[in-house]
Amino acid sequence: MIKHLIQPVFGYTSDAATNAADRLNLCVEYGEHYLTLSVYTADKSPVSIETYVLKEGLDVYTLEYILQMDHYSEKSFDEVTLIVNTPDVSLIPEKFHKDHLSQTIYNTLHGDLQVADVLTDHVSQWELDAVYGVDKSILNYLTHQYPSLKTKHFISLALISLFRNNLENLDSFIKIYFSQSYMTVILVKGAQLQFAQSIYYETTEDAVYQLLNLVARHHMDLKQLKAQVSGHIDEDSATWKELRKYLLDISLEPSLSIQNESSDRNTVSSHFFTPHLQVLQCV
Repeated sequence: MIKHLIQPVFGYTSDAATNAADRLNLCVEYGEHYLTLSVYTADKSPVSIETYVLKEGLDVYTLEYILQMDHYSEKSFDEVTLIVNTPDVSLIPEKFHKDHLSQTIYNTLHGDLQVADVLTDHVSQWELDAVYGVDKSILNYLTHQYPSLKTKHFISLALISLFRNNLENLDSFIKIYFSQSYMTVILVKGAQLQFAQSIYYETTEDAVYQLLNLVARHHMDLKQLKAQVSGHIDEDSATWKELRKYLLDISLEPSLSIQNESSDRNTVSSHFFTPHLQVLQCV
């Protein structure tokens, strides 16, 4: 039954995977409708990446089923990191935040009916704290399996990656990471962070409208805006073609660590892997 709820979308296996170093690490990244598992070496070189579409979202039974597959259960991992890419994250200036307030902030914004552990990431590069919830059963299962588990939010790591790699573009800049039914958007104006959040969308028109509305609300000129796009979006898709009509300086951001000819299952362009590998460099 559980097999029918899990749909492998794409994956990657390094040509050197069979000769990979003994010391391997694992990254478990999940969003509202996807799960990505990355095995990588100590120098952050990817050994394998698998991405699944989750029609009903991730639950602990699905995660346990996948991690019991031979290519995970037979490996010993030095480090295991959980990356949470859910929209229930709040960014707070660090000078106004205290860790003991995180639970109250989360409950105020998202209610107290969700069974979640509330965590905080400190993003010193932007002088921000990220407060977010993690499904309690998933966190408990992974902590039991991997006692040294580290947990981070995708947006925290994406902001660190942006700071490290895109400083020259931060006058008028938007970065868009696509996943299933969501796009994680980071908008910067005059080197100041304006917006960092995951946005739900249903259609091409919905996605484009929300992006254009976001840019307009922050009084940014589309002609001057530099846009980088990556993630689960095809070059032939209506969404990509529509974005190119409005954003003049827009490009797909390839992953330098992935070669197209090395990806398995359905062949996809390297920009599909970019979000997962960029945040991986920052854990």
